[in-house]
Formats: sequence, C-alpha cells, structure tokens
Amino acid sequence: MLSPKMQRTIRVNENQLVMLSERAHFDHSLAGYLHKRTADSTKWQLRWFILYQNMLFYYDSEGCHRPSGIILLEGCYCERLITAASSGSRNSAACDKQSTDSGPQHNQ
Repeated sequence: MLSPKMQRTIRVNENQLVMLSERAHFDHSLAGYLHKRTADSTKWQLRWFILYQNMLFYYDSEGCHRPSGIILLEGCYCERLITAASSGSRNSAACDKQSTDSGPQHNQ
C-alpha cells in the first residue's frame, strides 16, 4: 500500500513528455547505456538512459530522440547489489530501483 504522499496522480500528455525528453537531451546531468529488465522480467535489454531532474528517460539507442519510456524516481532509492558471481570484481554491481514505502526488495 502506498502512503498518501505517494498516491498523487500525475497527468501528463505525450507532447509534454516529448518536450521534457528533448530538454533532457540538452540539460541532462548523466547519460549512458544501462541494461533494463523487460516488462516480463525474463530478459535484459541495453538501453540509452538520460537522467533529468527526477525522471529517467530511456531510449532504444543514443541516436533516438523519442523516449521508449520514463521512470519517475520520486520516492525511490538505489541500493548496491553484490552477487556471488561478481563479488570478486570491483566494478560489477547492479542497482535496483526501490520505493521507500515498500521496503527493500532484492532481485533473485
């Protein structure tokens, strides 16, 4: 159950998202390729991500100007996950999007 603070509805139309996406291309603070889990959680796909304020836009590739999707980061945090296969490597860690209201959840 989400807290009343997290139950706010955001109404945005497609044109507003495209405009924000275009602005993100010019004003972003971080951008790069990340692996994103598919909707059915069975595969990982390489996507170009741009962080703009509290929105994480993702695209099929760096050259795309229309986002494939957006992740709102309001009320979320990232937690470093270390797996048994990568525990020996210094740079191999994963980040899992978490909601502050649902408590920690780890990917298996």
